[in-house]
Amino acid sequence: MQISNIKNRVLLIILLFFILFLAACNDSWAVESENSDEETHNLIVSHFQPGNHPIQTNILEGLASDLNEQTDGRIDMEFYPSNTLGDAGSQYDMAVTREADIALSVYGYSSGRFPLVTVMELPFLAESAEHASEILMTLYEEFPEMQEEHADTHPLFLFSAEPAQIISKDFKIETPDDMKGLRVRSPSQMGNDIIEALGATPISMPMGDVYESLERGVIDAAVVPFETLYNYSFHEVTNYITIGDFSATPFFSVMSEKTYEDFSEADQQTLDNLIGKDLAKEAGSIYDADGEIGLETAIENGAEVIELEGDALIPWEEALEPMVNEWIEQRTEEGYPAQEIYDRAMELKEELSDREED
Repeated sequence: MQISNIKNRVLLIILLFFILFLAACNDSWAVESENSDEETHNLIVSHFQPGNHPIQTNILEGLASDLNEQTDGRIDMEFYPSNTLGDAGSQYDMAVTREADIALSVYGYSSGRFPLVTVMELPFLAESAEHASEILMTLYEEFPEMQEEHADTHPLFLFSAEPAQIISKDFKIETPDDMKGLRVRSPSQMGNDIIEALGATPISMPMGDVYESLERGVIDAAVVPFETLYNYSFHEVTNYITIGDFSATPFFSVMSEKTYEDFSEADQQTLDNLIGKDLAKEAGSIYDADGEIGLETAIENGAEVIELEGDALIPWEEALEPMVNEWIEQRTEEGYPAQEIYDRAMELKEELSDREED
């Protein structure tokens, strides 16, 4: 009788352990089921910069790493640099059509498509790439009209290269009159307007052709940012640098709206927490760092710097004021709050300058 009771107790204990084991397995299966509801994504990232450019290695790959870590490895990125999937002018449309999940390029390659973003190309607005990037992102956040320009994508970060200056091999340029009759390489349509307003002839050409053109006298000057003195070795053919912050080149990094909609709400929130103004400023700072190296290299090579400030800047402002007014008038006629956007941009410029001084 005792032996029978002992056997029954042993069987009961075994049964209880078995029930507990099944319950634990069910809990584990439930967790796995919940996790399986979160889809994995391998995002195709397309851009025009070389694969070793810091915009990819520092910014895009940094974003990829953070996003991958914060989604437990479910979201990853695959990079296609150097226009592998399409030329620089096609990048935005590639995000719209989802040929790429993320695309990065220069706004100027889509001329006429983003009329309000061109405010960043107006003269004397951007003092550095980081400042310009913060101004651009703030304008985007504050003005629905700028958001509407990007309504067919989900912007990640909008940023800017450093402001463009005037470099020359043979011409010392101190006043607008010194520009008259010169052949000057232009960075954009807005650059054309600036150069023409100064009495010079704009010449459009790829950055890779500028070195030889300056060296051989095909062009007399070029409107370029400082970083080109380093990255394109323009310091070797530059004897004069006129600093006036004449224009800036804005960039976009956008995600396909379809890709964003495929994310769960939690993943959308994770992504949105990683993008925006801080990332834009970080991207801009890359160009500023190269720009500092470029200017130092040119000076060490014997280039003379003409810095336009105070009274020396006034004739330049007077010469270019009509084209600024024309931009405001054109955008206003198109139905945009152009004066408000321009005034806010200039207000932000002053705020950032004051903050830096403090």
